[in-house]
Amino acid sequence: MIRSMTTFAKVHKEGENWSVNMELRSVNSRFCDVIIRMPKWMAELEDKIRRKVKESLERGRVELSIQFEASDLEIAAFKPDIVTAKAYWEAANQIKQSLNMPGDLELAQLLRLCREAIRPTETDTDMEVVWNRLEPVLNALLDKAISMSIQEGEHLLSDLKKRLDSIEEKVEWIEKRSKEHTKIAQESLRARIKQMLEEFPLDENRVVTEAAFLADRLDITEEIVRAKSHINQFRKYLEQGGAIGRRLDFLLQELFREVNTMGSKSADQEISKAVVEIKGELEKIREQVQNIV
Repeated sequence: MIRSMTTFAKVHKEGENWSVNMELRSVNSRFCDVIIRMPKWMAELEDKIRRKVKESLERGRVELSIQFEASDLEIAAFKPDIVTAKAYWEAANQIKQSLNMPGDLELAQLLRLCREAIRPTETDTDMEVVWNRLEPVLNALLDKAISMSIQEGEHLLSDLKKRLDSIEEKVEWIEKRSKEHTKIAQESLRARIKQMLEEFPLDENRVVTEAAFLADRLDITEEIVRAKSHINQFRKYLEQGGAIGRRLDFLLQELFREVNTMGSKSADQEISKAVVEIKGELEKIREQVQNIV
């Protein structure tokens, strides 16, 4: 079972004298980055919430929004900072008069620009009570998010298997084609060497050695063997499931390297075309793998 990093979940829960709304969105990311938006007075719970999200989702850029209301708890209290507000108001009016600017500075504008005018005060909110209410809702939210990521993962798995089958077929075709092309190339090379030896006084042993070296450079057998091995390993990871995104990404890099080498070493136009097709499929797989946990 593989999971996608792209997921969404939303949960609403009401209890006696309290209610909570949670919403989670996740997209692909190299690591697990959790961004939490919630009331400032709940800051004490932020690390606990972040740990729980990371344990469940493992990878992705996660945005979590929490709205919590409770009439039976002293949730937050604020007091005005009159000195700061008055100083800001006077400074703003002085700028207005100096520049002969029309209009009046309104309270809403003042509070938006001078956030220090209202300060939070210490409260006796029982955060343990808050957490006991939040935790089950957060668990339900994460369960829904994981369920959706599994569904997305199933679609990814189906697509990856099809593309992997297509790549394997092309590699097997290249292997067969390479053997046929090698025989033809060897026969052509022998004929040319024989002709050269008849026309020019060359060192036969040196010519044979150079020919063998050239044939070895054009041989793509090792690349084919390694490519097949990477494809088999890729399938094993897909069957294994779990957090396999990074390992799949590494295997793709290795597979790209072998396929590139096949293309650069082979002198056969048909093999070169097949290599281009394989690279196109690998690019599509890479896009999919970037979204796997």
